[in-house]
Amino acid sequence: MEQVVIASAVRTPIGSYLGALREVPAYVLGALVLNEAVKRANVDPARVEDVIMGQSYQSGEYVNIARMALLTAGWPVEVPGITLDRRCCSGLDAICFGAMKIQCGHASIVVAGGVESMSTAEFYIPGEFIKWGMEGRRDPRWGFMPRGHGSLSMWGLPLFDRIQRARVMSQPIERFGELNSMMTWAEAAARGENISREEADRWALRSHRRACEAIDSGKFREEIVPVVVPRKKGQSLAIDTDEPPRRDTALEKLSRLPVVYEDGICTAGNSSSENDGAAAVVLMGESCALALGIQPLASLKSFAVAAADPTLTYPAVPAAVDKAMNRAELTVEDMDLIEIQEAFAAQMLADAKLMKIDSADLDRKVNVNGSGISLGHPIAATGTMRMVTLLHELRRRNARFGLETICGGGGHGIAAIVERTPDGDS
Repeated sequence: MEQVVIASAVRTPIGSYLGALREVPAYVLGALVLNEAVKRANVDPARVEDVIMGQSYQSGEYVNIARMALLTAGWPVEVPGITLDRRCCSGLDAICFGAMKIQCGHASIVVAGGVESMSTAEFYIPGEFIKWGMEGRRDPRWGFMPRGHGSLSMWGLPLFDRIQRARVMSQPIERFGELNSMMTWAEAAARGENISREEADRWALRSHRRACEAIDSGKFREEIVPVVVPRKKGQSLAIDTDEPPRRDTALEKLSRLPVVYEDGICTAGNSSSENDGAAAVVLMGESCALALGIQPLASLKSFAVAAADPTLTYPAVPAAVDKAMNRAELTVEDMDLIEIQEAFAAQMLADAKLMKIDSADLDRKVNVNGSGISLGHPIAATGTMRMVTLLHELRRRNARFGLETICGGGGHGIAAIVERTPDGDS
């Protein structure tokens, strides 16, 4: 089976919800990272056999974002694209799906990634509430609309925020009850693994400090492609720095924040945020990289997905990690760097505990440049973004093995292990 290597890895800066990137369409963010990824790998877009992108908040404005982004990027129309959704796992899963195409001999070069513009996620009215009342008509702007697809002035209809509603509908209410937020299973993790409010707040503080240190040291510059945002007055603004990390974060401030659930430990301060951004990697077979004279960043050693009770979710992370480790014949102790996505501090700490990561390795190896609490969580983009940062950090440290793992809505977990390609080897 063909060994899969990662030839390049890039991301946009991460924008805050309704922040600097709020007016940039998701497919434009996707186009930026697609073009930069192939440029850095020195690959002609025409040689790409498929583009696989994750997006969790697809809508009528964002239809098959992979294809839309590659066409927006100016790539040949013959390059296909497909979009997948495994909620928060999507960006990493896109990489895994691309790798499987190469391993099976169905492609030599695949570009994979994730994109999310949570700032532009739609509000919607479910079709069953309105289509029965729609009459066919000719609209002066939109032309003829057949029955069921017109416009209707009607009040008293449900208007859903796709972001919030998706959390409720990631699992059937009839079977699991209504999970009105992902935070419910973070609280379950805190109770099940005895994670305290102080521990969660201290980890949140660490996350912000590590992210700010990484930004100040210039670590992220090599992995970020700036996003140029048009301005109504004056010159366009180039956004090249992650927006969410808070420099004024202090333990006293975190401790004063109210909990969301009366008997819980989760607050806005020790939870991830809603964000905008995109990331992409170029995947190819090892033989293809050798033939093209490309020096890869790393090889993809193994990957796995797992699932658990969606009212808990967090146990799916160690389950996925165990599968990936067994396939690679490695252990967590072999990992030089570990990315455990911080959807919530409680969940991250619970997963680290179940993975049997001791306190020394927790501080030395895990989320060394911050994660979701500080850098944000642009859902389907996050998995690729964390991989981009992991790959660059492995090279900076001349380290060998890296692990990334993420929990996802609906009770999913995903994990992938990469091995840095030694400098000078192909």
